[in-house]
Parts: sequence; structure tokens; C-alpha cells
Amino acid sequence: MLKTFRTNIPAQIAVILIVSALMWMRSFIHPIHPILDGGGDLYHFICGGMSPVVSTIVAFLLVIAEGVLLNSILYRHKMISQSSLLPMLFYIIAMSIGHPTVSPIIFGSLFLIIGLDQLLLTSTLLSVGLDKIFGASACIAMSALFCPVMVVFLIPLVASMFNYSLYSWRDNTMLILGFLAPFILLETYYFLCDELFYRNYLLVYNLTDLHLKAGGTIVEWVVSIVFLLMLITGLGTALGGGQNRSINFNKNIITLLLFTLGSVAISFYTTLFPVQTQGYAMPFACCSTFLFIEPKRKELLSNICFLLLILLFIVTNAL
Repeated sequence: MLKTFRTNIPAQIAVILIVSALMWMRSFIHPIHPILDGGGDLYHFICGGMSPVVSTIVAFLLVIAEGVLLNSILYRHKMISQSSLLPMLFYIIAMSIGHPTVSPIIFGSLFLIIGLDQLLLTSTLLSVGLDKIFGASACIAMSALFCPVMVVFLIPLVASMFNYSLYSWRDNTMLILGFLAPFILLETYYFLCDELFYRNYLLVYNLTDLHLKAGGTIVEWVVSIVFLLMLITGLGTALGGGQNRSINFNKNIITLLLFTLGSVAISFYTTLFPVQTQGYAMPFACCSTFLFIEPKRKELLSNICFLLLILLFIVTNAL
């Protein structure tokens, strides 16, 4: 199976479609309304009136599109050396565990992935330009307008700028301007529509409406433990080895680590345990790929573990 995810693109697409269909089957049979809790202004504007069926279709298409985008970004930035769709597979899995429907995190993750693309270095790029800083910061602001808690990713963005030696006044100015630009446009719209007070109250409320809780079935706890183990082990594999150890690769891995810490912060917004996997989808996809993409030894054991994990995630959605 792992050999397929290194060589055979059509077979990879077939596997991803099958896994996606199995994990989303319950949502298409029993669609539910969009998750409105924790959503930002733009999210409520777009998704507030969606029917359960439309919500499921939109969520499914967004998850597939985000998986394709993340996979192409990692390949283009030399984070994976093979033409593999493993990042797409693991991203879809992380976004699909449970009873998926439209949620603020699904919309916010789209802009978060685009923002990450602005930061990652390629083999021909040794630094991040001012336009990239502006774009990454603006994307995080857009994520926050759909999912306010994603404003926390501004912290790993600032930290990653130091990783790329970007700390001049010009760099900081572009970061601030990029972050403020979407909010200034939105505030202007509210002012013209005479809704300034109400919308700003809604924004503050969504930032402070935390959902700290713990619970879940034994199966959900098992999935959470496996999920976190794969995340930690995969990140350790990426930091400690790999075929490509260029300067750009090392700096990009550090940026990925910083964004992983941002995902940990999101978990405190959604719930403590079981882990809400959507908030970890992007780093989970990257780390799981590093874990399985280059097993030179114990190929049989790696394949068995890979298949068992996929089956575990699929069965979890069926319960």
C-alpha cells in the first residue's frame, strides 16, 4: 500500500476517494446543520442559512480542495520528495473524523493553508519577501474572520519570521498592515451598513466563547491517542531525518513545528479530550506523511500499521 503512495497516482486517487466516501457516508445519509458555535462574521454570513444537505456537500468539497492544495504546496516546496498524495489522504482523514459538516475550522483552514504557502521556502528562494509577509498575515486575518480562534496563528507567524531572519521595521510593518487590511475592509462595510456595534460585539463574543470540556467514548479516546502519537512521532521523524536536508527544508520544518503549536492552542478552544482533529489537520497531514513516506526497513510492518490506522479512522466514523 505504501509503495502505491510513492509511485501510482491513479491508484492513490482511487484509495483517497474510497476512504473519503466511507468517512463521509454517515454525513450524506444523515446530514446535519452547519456548526455555528465559534464562527466569525464572514462564516455566519455565508453559512448561517445553509441547509444540512448543502452544508455537507460544501464541507466535503472544501475538505477535498484543501487536501489537494496542501499536497501541491508541500510538493512544490520540496517538503516531500516523491509524487505522493499521502498529505492529502491524511488531511482528509483528520478533517473527516466524527460526523463532519460545515464548521468554522474548515473555512478558516483554507486561508491558513494559503498563508503557510506564502512562508515556505523553495530551493530557489532563500528568504521571504515583503509581499509574502503581507500575504501570510492577511490570510491569518481572513482565517480569523471565519474562525476567530485562528487569530492565535499570528503568534507562530511572528515566530517563523525570526526563523527566516525577518525582523526589520519593514517586515514588521508589512505584517501589521497585512493583518489589519481584512479587518479594515470589514469595519468599513459595517460602518456603511450601520452595523458597527453589533458586529464588533459578535466578534468579541465568539473570541471569548470557549468550550473547554472533556468526555467521549473509549473509541474516541483511542483515536485521540493514536492521532497524537502519529503527530508527535511524525514531527520527530521530520526533524531528525529525511532525504532532503537543505537549509530551506530545515527552516520549513521549524515553521511547520511552530504552526503545530498553534494547532495545539486551538484544541483548548474546541475541547480538551477527545481531541478535535480538525484543528490539527494541517500539521497531522504533514507529520504523518513524514512518518510513512520513506520507510527503508520493516516495509511489511509499516504497511500493516498504515492499513490498521486507516481502518481505525474509518470504523470510528461508522460508530
